[in-house]
Amino acid sequence: MKETDCLIVGCGLSGMVAARTLAEHGYKVHILERRGHIGGNIYDYRDENGFLLQKYGPHTFFTEHKEVKEYIERFTPVKECCLEYVTVIDGKAYPMPFNFKAIDMLYEPERAAALKERLMAAFPGQETVAVAALVGHEDELISEYGRFMYENEYRLYTAKQWGRPIETISPDVFGRVPVYLSYKWEYEPHPYQFVPEAGFTDLARRMLDHPNITCELEQDALAQLELSPAENAVFWHRGGVQICCPILYTGALDELFAYEYGRLPYRSLEFIWKTLPKSRVRDVSISAWPQAEVVTRVTNYANLPKQQQQSDKTVVAIEIPFEYDRSRPFGNEPYYPIRNEETAALYDRYRKKAESFSNLYPAGRLADYKYYNMDQAILSARQTAQRMIERLSRCSCPGFKW
Repeated sequence: MKETDCLIVGCGLSGMVAARTLAEHGYKVHILERRGHIGGNIYDYRDENGFLLQKYGPHTFFTEHKEVKEYIERFTPVKECCLEYVTVIDGKAYPMPFNFKAIDMLYEPERAAALKERLMAAFPGQETVAVAALVGHEDELISEYGRFMYENEYRLYTAKQWGRPIETISPDVFGRVPVYLSYKWEYEPHPYQFVPEAGFTDLARRMLDHPNITCELEQDALAQLELSPAENAVFWHRGGVQICCPILYTGALDELFAYEYGRLPYRSLEFIWKTLPKSRVRDVSISAWPQAEVVTRVTNYANLPKQQQQSDKTVVAIEIPFEYDRSRPFGNEPYYPIRNEETAALYDRYRKKAESFSNLYPAGRLADYKYYNMDQAILSARQTAQRMIERLSRCSCPGFKW
């Protein structure tokens, strides 16, 4: 077995899951990470008051896959964490997703009762419904309810978040949040909702704690990689040695290929951090502000998850979305791929180019140019790592230099 069998670019969730999978199959893995910490966007830390804060925005696991929960529990105990989410419209904090409580807040009792009855009759046996199904419904009262949500929350929030009119955004973006046909109030309806007991950075350390895994921080992998189309391979230059090994790449493909076909657009975020008295902050995990000029949401870290601090204060993160620009002093992290027909076609060109390199394996949110929930990232990374393992087991295949 050589000093390094494969290289992973990026120490976020996808990179760490792939590294651990390869390491447990006996392969030596080296990770290069551009940032100064492990964990990618799930990185968290404790502030001077002991609050556990998530630097890149709120993260919790929610999934229908029991295997994902069991996978995380291999490394750390977990605790249940169901987000309490509200959206503030005209000064009122409505439950998000909208539910029967929202109807009670919107309408007088008799009209509210009629709407709930009609919804149950129109969508028998359903626990949730998409807001689009309500907006165009033939029942005038149901349609009125749908238009209120669409016009005052979905349209405003989505357009502000993405910096584009909602009509130009893929419907699956704002269709991710359901409307409940009950008093249920959970932001996510999935059966497994949890966080690592000691935080995400602790989880990251445990995932990387394997004798076959090494990791270097503050390393720009692009300065060490050489693309060789003539040999259909990506070479890794390491200490004066040219290495050709399987490379799992979790960065942006347009950057890897020097923006040859143009830049893929992303949305980014600025976080404004404030320590405030708890009495000034809504006692929920997250509040959305669709009618605010620039702010999209506020995360209350005393409630994500519930943190038993002996203090009358909390820490909040106020989010302001921006168009991604790596050269900016803020708004310079590519958080959200902007998917539409045009960008999908551009990404496909980069993906096909990546596929021409026999030892290159794109994986993760940036490389796949797709918004992943964390369970999706885990499952996808494990599948990609398995393909690498199959290739490594055939180490005599042509085109590889070992």
